Amino acid sequence: MFRLWKRYLLLAATAGGLAYGSQHYQLDGWQHLRLHPVTQTPMAAPAVGWDFGTSGVPNSSHAMNPAEVVRNTKQLIPVWKNSSLRTALAGKPDASTKSVADPRIRVASFNLHAFNETKLRKAPVTETLARIIRQFDVVAIQHISSRQNDILPLLVDRINMSDRRFEYMRGPRVGTDGQKQQFAFLFDTDRIETDRDQLYTVDDPQSLMDYDPLVGWFRAKQVNPERAFTFTLVNIRFDPIYSSKQRELLPRLVRSIRQDGRIEDDVLLLGDFGCSSKELQNVTGLSMVHAIDDIATTVSGESMLDNILIPTRSTDEFTGRAGVIDFLRQLNLSYDQAMQVSSHLPVWAEFSAFEGGFAK
Repeated sequence: MFRLWKRYLLLAATAGGLAYGSQHYQLDGWQHLRLHPVTQTPMAAPAVGWDFGTSGVPNSSHAMNPAEVVRNTKQLIPVWKNSSLRTALAGKPDASTKSVADPRIRVASFNLHAFNETKLRKAPVTETLARIIRQFDVVAIQHISSRQNDILPLLVDRINMSDRRFEYMRGPRVGTDGQKQQFAFLFDTDRIETDRDQLYTVDDPQSLMDYDPLVGWFRAKQVNPERAFTFTLVNIRFDPIYSSKQRELLPRLVRSIRQDGRIEDDVLLLGDFGCSSKELQNVTGLSMVHAIDDIATTVSGESMLDNILIPTRSTDEFTGRAGVIDFLRQLNLSYDQAMQVSSHLPVWAEFSAFEGGFAK
C-alpha cells in the first residue's frame, strides 16, 4: 500500500511541475538544500589504448567482465521484509547487466583519487577507467579535482566508445579553499533515467562535513515506469582523519534528504566513508546495512574506506549481491600503474529493476 501511495504522490509531484525544485527547505539538522542544474558539452575523446607489450596488461580490445574482477564477497545477513526474494550472494557476480531487458541494475561508487588533466592525458588510465565504469549502470564518482569543466565529458566520451551510452551529472566544487572537489553521477541512458532538475547538494552552513554531499534521483528503465525501481543516491566523501565525527551525522542527513519533497523512501548512501564497515555499523540510529563487509577497498589492500549503505526497512530491491573490483590483480597491473588509475577500488551492489524487488 505504501508503494502505491509513493507512486501516486510521485506522479502528482511530476504533474505539478516539481515545484519544490526551486525552493529552499528547512530540514532536520541542515539549513537548506540548493539545486545545481547540469548541462553537458560534447568534447573530443582522448587517444585509446593500454598496451605495454610484454607487461601483461591487456590491450584495448579486452572487455572486462565483473565475473573476472571481483576480489571477494561475503554473505550478507540483513533482516529483509521479503527475505524469500533475496538471491544468495555468490562468490562472483553474473555477467554484465548491459542488456536493456535485464531486470537488474548495478550501482557502484568509485573514488577517482584526484582525477585531473594529468590523469586524463594518460590514455591507458582513461581506457582503464572506461572499462571499469562500463560494467555498471550508475556510478557515483568522488574526488574530481580538476579546475577545467571538460574533464568529465572527455571521460564519458571515452566510455561511450563502446555499446554503452553514458551521460553525467556533476555537482559544484565543494570543500575548503585549496581542497575544492567535485562529485558526479555517471549513468547508462539505456538503462537508467533521471530528472536533472532534482540534482542538488546538501548545504552545510556550519561546515559539519568536509564536502557537501551530492544527491540525485534515478529510475530503472528496463520495466514499465509504474513498476520501476526508483531510488535516491547520496554521494559522500569523508576525510579518514575526521570520519569518526562526520559519520555520526549520517542519520540526520538521511532524515533531511527524505524530506526533500520527492516522496522517496529508497535513499542509498555511497562513496568514500573513510572507515570500515564495522565502524559504520556502530553509528547509532542509522538503520542501514552495508553492502561491502570487511573487505579492503584500496589498491594497497590495507584499508577499507568505500561502501554502499542500504536502508534495512524499505529497500527490498537489493538482491544481496555486492563486491569490490580489484583491477590491479585482475588486469595484471603493477602497483604504480594501478595507483595512476586510483588508490581506491570501485564497490558495487545489485538491485532489481522492479519496485519491490519482485523480479530476480
